[in-house]
This record gives sequence, structure tokens and C-alpha cells, in this order.
Amino acid sequence: MISSERYPQMKRPWSRFQVLAAACLLVLGATCVYATVDESHDFAMEAATPFVEQGFIVREDYWNGEVKSGQKLQITHQLFKGNEYAFWLGTSQEGVTLDMKVYDEKNQPVQINAKADKFFMSVRVNPPKTGTYKIVFELKSKTDAGVLWALAYGYR
Repeated sequence: MISSERYPQMKRPWSRFQVLAAACLLVLGATCVYATVDESHDFAMEAATPFVEQGFIVREDYWNGEVKSGQKLQITHQLFKGNEYAFWLGTSQEGVTLDMKVYDEKNQPVQINAKADKFFMSVRVNPPKTGTYKIVFELKSKTDAGVLWALAYGYR
């Protein structure tokens, strides 16, 4: 009989299963961190839901980023007469006040109406003529210096 004192048990290196499980946890952790950055777009899409039910088509392209609280951003976009547009601004941070307006080339507001909620707002536009319009928005946080945002749009 072999004595356990004389032949101590050797420690096994990590099994393939343990290595695979650790790699999966690392990938899952990275995915969770990435998902929090994209939550602003999720809220913009939540704002789009009632518009989709009214026949709006959501465009796949959108803008996003982080902005200093209170700093205004402007995006220029081509709009066509005869189409009705909706722009949806979302943030994933609490305590943020959102403001968004759409202007023509003469800096005149052209939006039909605007609605705001806790994490998103929407603006409807029926452009009087085809041209380049300015979407100007601002996010003010009561607690954070920077605010994550996403802006999406659709038309009908």
C-alpha cells in the first residue's frame, strides 16, 4: 500500500472546463460594462415606441456620446418636405433635464411638438421645405459632470 505521506497528492493545473468558464465570465463581464454605455440608445428607442405604433420607420443610424452637463450640441441633418420626422433623445443617467429643438436654415424653430420623460424626450418635425436642419439639444445633470446620450430618428 502507498502511503499518502510519502507520495503527496499533486495539484492539477486548471482543467479545460475551468479555463473555458473563466474566459466566459470575462467576456460576460465585458459585455455587461458595454451594455451600460448603450442604455442611452435603449431609452431613445423606448421614446420611439409610440411613434412606431403610429407608422414611423426608425432609421438604424444614430448619434451618441458623452457631453459636459449643460453644454449644447448641434447635429445637422437633411430633411425632406412631405415627410414627418421624429427625433428621440435618451440618457441612462438619473436626474438629467433634457431639452431639444429643431431649427431651419434661418434659425427658426420648426418642431410640431416636444414631449419629455424621465430618461428621454421626443420632438416631431414636419419640414416646410427640403433642406438642412439643425437639431440642438442639451442635457443638464444635477449630480454628474458628464452625461451619456443617444439621439435617434425616424420618419413617415
